[in-house]
Amino acid sequence: MFGFIRPVKPELKVREVERFQSVYCGLCHEIRRRYGQLQTGFLSYDMTFLALILQAVDSECTEVEHARCIASPVRKKTVAVSSPMLAYTADISALLTYHKIQDTLQDESGAKRMAAVGLERLVRADYRKAQKLLPELDVIIRQCLDELLVLEKQQTPSLDRTADTFARILQAIAPKEQPELVQRVMQQMFYHTGRWLYLIDACADLKDDFRTGSYNPVRFRFKLETPDLTPIKEQMERTLERSLLDIHNAYQLLPLHQDEGLIGNIIDLGLPLITRQVLDGTYHVNGGHETHGSL
Repeated sequence: MFGFIRPVKPELKVREVERFQSVYCGLCHEIRRRYGQLQTGFLSYDMTFLALILQAVDSECTEVEHARCIASPVRKKTVAVSSPMLAYTADISALLTYHKIQDTLQDESGAKRMAAVGLERLVRADYRKAQKLLPELDVIIRQCLDELLVLEKQQTPSLDRTADTFARILQAIAPKEQPELVQRVMQQMFYHTGRWLYLIDACADLKDDFRTGSYNPVRFRFKLETPDLTPIKEQMERTLERSLLDIHNAYQLLPLHQDEGLIGNIIDLGLPLITRQVLDGTYHVNGGHETHGSL
């Protein structure tokens, strides 16, 4: 994933900061237990957000324990204990990691492609395990990414078509075990989160994509001659804010049993802040691609 979804730490209570970190660490431990140490290197704040939502909708509150790890071999950290929702998120992480590497193999050349070839071999067994556990989700991810690849090769100028294709991946993550109404709300929330992620990533990558000649939907939609978002800033603000509003509205309908303040901080403060930073060109200055670790 991308690492854009994170809370605004100064606006959190101390216990909320600790809670976010405990879920992050708990998910890291869960991934290591299920798939090994290498997979923990792909953990992002985005997956922590997903784990928070899934656990908050679950009626059982998550307990914590204290454990050491490679990142903290001496001092024990507070860690969310293993749970079905953490396990589910770990499986999703393994699936997405593999497909992300496959996407890199399609898009890159030279040293980056060679590195992806090596990584693909290392995580192939992990992918097969996750695929057996989540076969339907794996099919949807593969189909959506294949559709996206076709659109990219066609250099489609449509933001909606490309963003929709990626958003359907996150939409499919909503657990089917939930009551129908809750599942539908989660699907809407995850869909618009995926749409926002795809578009904000395209904006953040505009300069790099100009440099490498890679497809970027924002560039082709607005026929940009230079990697400057200034002329289209207001238009991108409107389309991104539409997704943020839909995420907020779906969030308001979710029956949360815990972490309401923390999740609200991420949705109502964190996502708008990242939006402003990316469109203003200050995102990299403000942390950029620090996608994992301590807040």
